[in-house]
Amino acid sequence: VKFTTLLYTIKFEAMKITNFGNLDHSCCIVVKMNNVHIMLDCAANIASLTPFLPFSALQTPRLDAFPPQSELPNVLKKTPGGMVLVDTSLHLVPPSEMDISLIDAVLISNNSQMSALPYIMMDPKFHGLVYATEPCVLMGRLALLALSMYTDQCPTRRPTIDMKSIPGHVHPIFDQNTPIKEIYSKDIIDDCFSKITPVRYNEQLDLFGLVNCVPLPAGHTIGSANWVIKAGDYKLSYISSSSKLTNHTSPMEVVSLGNPDILLLSNLSINPMFSPDNTLADVCNVVTNTVKSGGNVLIPCHSTGVLLDLIEWLISHLTKNNLSDVPIIIVSPVADAALAHPDIYGEWLNDAKQAKLYIPELPFAHSQLIKNKRIYHFSNVADGMREVYKTPCIVFAGHPSLRCGDAVLLIEKWRDDSHNSVVLIEPEFSFAPTLAPFLPMAMRSYFCPIDPSINFSQASKLIKDIRPKMVITSPTYFKPPPLHPNRTDLVLVSDAKVVELGIGETINLAEPQTSITVELSAEQIESLNMQPLKTTDGYQLVSHISGVLKARDNKPTLVPHANPHGTVNLYGDVELQELISVLTSQGLTPNKVEPLGSGDHYLITLSDHNSTITLSPNVTSITAHSGKMRQTLQNLLNSLLVTL
Repeated sequence: VKFTTLLYTIKFEAMKITNFGNLDHSCCIVVKMNNVHIMLDCAANIASLTPFLPFSALQTPRLDAFPPQSELPNVLKKTPGGMVLVDTSLHLVPPSEMDISLIDAVLISNNSQMSALPYIMMDPKFHGLVYATEPCVLMGRLALLALSMYTDQCPTRRPTIDMKSIPGHVHPIFDQNTPIKEIYSKDIIDDCFSKITPVRYNEQLDLFGLVNCVPLPAGHTIGSANWVIKAGDYKLSYISSSSKLTNHTSPMEVVSLGNPDILLLSNLSINPMFSPDNTLADVCNVVTNTVKSGGNVLIPCHSTGVLLDLIEWLISHLTKNNLSDVPIIIVSPVADAALAHPDIYGEWLNDAKQAKLYIPELPFAHSQLIKNKRIYHFSNVADGMREVYKTPCIVFAGHPSLRCGDAVLLIEKWRDDSHNSVVLIEPEFSFAPTLAPFLPMAMRSYFCPIDPSINFSQASKLIKDIRPKMVITSPTYFKPPPLHPNRTDLVLVSDAKVVELGIGETINLAEPQTSITVELSAEQIESLNMQPLKTTDGYQLVSHISGVLKARDNKPTLVPHANPHGTVNLYGDVELQELISVLTSQGLTPNKVEPLGSGDHYLITLSDHNSTITLSPNVTSITAHSGKMRQTLQNLLNSLLVTL
C-alpha cells in the first residue's frame, strides 16, 4: 500500500456572507471563504424598468401626449389611470455599492442572473475572473444585447436628468440610497462577455489553491447551474434558479449538492400560486380562443428562456384545434441567434433531446417549422413582417417589460380591438404596473406567468434530501404571499437551522474547522514505517511522521527537515511601510499600493517585475512571474520577521 497524502486539520478565517441583491429574483451574494471573495450571481433588478415611459422604434403619439406633472414637467408624465412615469432613458438598479477590488471570482448560475455584469466588469477596480457555462454566456449576452438595442431605437432624444432629483414617491427605485444606472451599450456588453471563462458541468475550478468550485446542472434553462464550493472538506451548496420540471434541459443534479455545511437557497418561484403546467395550458387556451374569434395574440417575452418550450406546446395545441394555418411570428433583434444556437448545444439538453441528434434530427421542433414557413422571425416589425402578417396571428415580441421594443408598438396598434389579446408570461414583471401605461384599452389582457423555478413545496423536500447543517435564504420565503396571507402552504419548511439573509445584510459565521489534503514528498513516503495499532474498530496501520509543512500556490506539501536540529521558525507582523522600504532598497520600488476593503489589507503591485504582494494580518501571498522572483520577495518578507 502506498500513501501519497494525509489530512491536516486547520481553521480558516471567519466566513462572511453579504447580500448585495435580492434573493427573491435578482441575486448578488458575496461569500468570503478561506480568504477568497466569491460573488454568486450578478443580477440587476430588471423590474426597475417599470416606472419609465414606454417607447418603440416608431413614434407613439398617445404615450407621448401623457400630461406632465408639475413637480418635474419635462420628465414626469401621468397615465390616464394615475400612474406617474419617468420620461428619460431607461435605467436599471444594479447590486448595492460594494468594494469591487475585493472580488476574486464571480460564479453565474443562470442567464437571467448576469444582467449587472457590465456594471461590475467595467469598473477599473475589478480584477476578478467570471465563470459561467457556455450556453449561459451566449443566452445572457443575447438578452442584454436585445435590451441595449431596444434602447438605441428610441426615435427622439429623451430628457437627461439626475435620477436623484426624481422624488421617491414615484417609485421605490428613486429612493436616495438606491443605485440606478443607464442601460449599457453593445460595445460594453461584447467587451465584458468576451472576458467570461466558460465552464462545463462537473468541471473542477481551483481558486488560488484555497477554494474549489464545481457547477452542476440546475434543470432551469440551457446551461443553468448550481454550484458546490469547498474549502478543504467544508462545503457550501448554492442553489439558484433551479427546476424539477421535465423540460428540454439537463435535469437538476441533487446528489452532489448533498450534506453541505451551508445551503444557500435563492430564486424560488416568484409566483408560487401559479403552476407552470397550468399556466402553459392557460396560455394555449387563450391563444386558441383569441384566434378562433379572429383576433391577434401578442405575447411579450424574452428571446431566451421558456420561449422554445412554449412554442412546442402551442404548435401541438393549435394543430389539435385545426389552426395550423395561423402564422407564428417572433420579433426580436437577436431572434436569429436565439433560435439557432439551442440546436448546437446538444450536450446540455435532456436525454430525449440528445437522442434526436443521433437519428439525425434537430432537437427542437421550431427549426423545421421555420423551414416549412410555419414560424417566421424578424429583427423588427419593419423587417419583412408585413409580407407574412395576416389576421389572426400570434406574435412573440420584446421587451416583456412593455417599456421598449416592438411589443410597445404592437400593443398600441392592436389596443382598440376587443378581439385581440395580450398575454404576460414573464414572472418578474407584475401584471398591473406593466400594463398601466396602456389602460384603459379594449384589447383583452391575461397574466399567465410561466416560471419553472422550484416552488416552496419542492424546495422544502429538497432541503430534506440534501440534509444541510444550515440553510441561508430570503426572509420572504417564510411568510405567505401578501395577497394570499392564509396560504400557509406557500412557505418554506426546513428541519435544518435557518438563517434569514435580507437585502443589504451580512452574516458572520464562526471560524470553520476543516481538513485539507497535504501531499507527501517522495522522501516522506519512503520513510513511513507502518505499524499495526489495535483500536475499538480492530487493527489500523499507523506511522509517526514529521517534517516541514510548505505551501506553494496554496497547495500544502510535507517535506523532510532540511536540518532537523537547526530548523528556523519565524513569526511576527509585517508592517506596510517597512515592507515598502525594504523593497525599495533592493530596487523593487512598488508601482502602486492600494487598500483592499477595510482593515490592514493591501495590494502591492510591482508592475516592472510582473509581481504582486497581497498583505493582510492573517495571510500574505506572493504572485510572481518566476520562481526566482518569488524567492527574492519571500526572503525580503522573512527579513522583517523574528526568528523563534
